[in-house]
Amino acid sequence: MSTIKDYLKYYKNTTFEEYKFNELDNLLFSEISYINWDGIVSKFNSKIKLKDAISIYLENNKERNSNKLSPFMKSNIENLKAIENCTRYNNCYLSNYRNEVDDNKQFGAICIYLNSREIYISFKGTDSTLIGWKENLSLSYIFPTLSQKAAIDYLNEVASLKNNTIYVGGHSKGGNLAMTAAMYCNKRIKKRIKTIFNNDGPGFKDSEYNSKEYNDMITKLKMFLPEESVVGILLNNTDNYTVVKSIANGVKQHDCNSWECFGSFLIRGTLSESSKKIKAKITRLLEKYDDEKKKELIVNFFDILKEANITNFKNISSVDWNQVIEIIKGLKNLDAQSKELYINLFKDLLLREQKDMDVKKIK
Repeated sequence: MSTIKDYLKYYKNTTFEEYKFNELDNLLFSEISYINWDGIVSKFNSKIKLKDAISIYLENNKERNSNKLSPFMKSNIENLKAIENCTRYNNCYLSNYRNEVDDNKQFGAICIYLNSREIYISFKGTDSTLIGWKENLSLSYIFPTLSQKAAIDYLNEVASLKNNTIYVGGHSKGGNLAMTAAMYCNKRIKKRIKTIFNNDGPGFKDSEYNSKEYNDMITKLKMFLPEESVVGILLNNTDNYTVVKSIANGVKQHDCNSWECFGSFLIRGTLSESSKKIKAKITRLLEKYDDEKKKELIVNFFDILKEANITNFKNISSVDWNQVIEIIKGLKNLDAQSKELYINLFKDLLLREQKDMDVKKIK
């Protein structure tokens, strides 16, 4: 079973002129926006060779404790090491790196120049911060979110500089940002967009899904979902997606480094019954509430986490009992329906690894 790492191995000496930009290159470029390029890639138009940027990044982070990295980020960094030695990417440049995280927004993006004629604009997906996941859930009741606004502004800014052919893409929330930016950017930029890539990213509310902008955008959209997708099935998305096989199981299939390929093509699969059931369950849940109630539920949920001093989902399963007590306090004054919903969420989040925790104490 081959993955993107095998693609890098076998096509490393094949140039874009010899073998055109494809869906595997898209995956690699969608991952590049997750890398912390602070101090290496300019926030503005000044370019640096991708190969040189990787060399500096790896040198700066050679002592970094990989135990603190997610499997996804470990794979991304391994891919950088391979890209550094690939003839295929020798003429690629990076510029306009952004990474903006505050109490209301988590946004990241970068420009990747394939050559003098083509550019891939990569939008970063959700990181492990609470605000990143809060924004993900906010897609169910608000449009545009602050990150979506930032994505539109970013595309208008960086794509107006030259007349390059444009690819726009991202993984996870980055896929949604790529679609949003392509839907609402300036008309002259829209005309230059060749392909929009959504790699297992969530969709839109009904109003945006049924808009003219969405209908125009999907003519250029390529969307990929793993067989057991749990992110790309959220909200409204095109039915014209491609399901791909993965060497991983369950939610770990969201990691696009696990997607199977043959040559430069992702191996086609079939959306699992469990994924279809999750989508149906979430759809029914969202239909129960209007936008104001959705907002209230999501804001309250993250306020409870914040009061419990939980700031990152990466270590949410290792909370201490003082934090659990704060969560219990936060649940006390809620109505029965909201309390039940939150308890089910906390069961999934807090007890994922701590199977021995007594959930009755939360009740």
